[in-house]
Amino acid sequence: MLRLLVIEGNTLAGRQRIATFTGTIPAEGYAAVLRTIAPDAIVDICTPADGDGTVPQPLDSYDGVAITGSSLNIYQREVESLRQIDFVREVFARGIPMFGSCWGLQLATVAAGGEVGLNPAGREVAFARKVTLTSAGRDHPMHARRAPAFDAPAIHSDIVTRLPQGSTITAYNAISEVQAAEIRLGRGVFWGVQYHPEYGLHDIAAIIRRYGQILVTEGFFADLIELERYAADLSTLAANQQRRDIAWRLGFGDDIMKASVRQTELSNWVASLVPK
Repeated sequence: MLRLLVIEGNTLAGRQRIATFTGTIPAEGYAAVLRTIAPDAIVDICTPADGDGTVPQPLDSYDGVAITGSSLNIYQREVESLRQIDFVREVFARGIPMFGSCWGLQLATVAAGGEVGLNPAGREVAFARKVTLTSAGRDHPMHARRAPAFDAPAIHSDIVTRLPQGSTITAYNAISEVQAAEIRLGRGVFWGVQYHPEYGLHDIAAIIRRYGQILVTEGFFADLIELERYAADLSTLAANQQRRDIAWRLGFGDDIMKASVRQTELSNWVASLVPK
């Protein structure tokens, strides 16, 4: 039986703000997806940003550690970020396999000696388009059964600007040169993606509504009415995937519509933890 730990990347205030739109915090949503992928797994949650250092079970008892997204910017070096960097370094040192989405990739990058910065190309909103596997990525078990190019849920303004030594880029697109990577430090191995395989359409709809005026100001929507129309389409499609008219209009294929495809990297990571 697998025992997995999910690191919540947000501060308490950040979690509370997100929960007003989604009804739950990111780590709970992440844990729910992991339980769907591995129904027999025990999945715990910890919040190292809070500074209490509490882990439900001894760290060495976990077969794998997963890291959520976050509204933090790691280059700001806030105390909540520094606590998480220290925690991830400890996981690396213990050789526990890790997987991270978005903030998780950035956190592991910095913990291992790399750098993250604001993307000069701007924010990537709602979906990362034409994510393309590198030659290393096509052979990497993280991307097993992935098409050579695909779309994925995403929301971020920061990117990995320099990977640490011992890293391999496995996917990229026009917005980010590092859309997925493997990072090694000591005995530890991290698989991570800049997108969010754990997100469904309902998550993206909630994010669009939470960002609201920011996305209008940045030019992604003409006004809040257009923004709400887009979010409503996502919510409708999440509730009824037979709405081919919406999927067609938004350009969604199986990589967005089917959870089994959307969650490919996360599912492959979980599978890698099962003793052969």
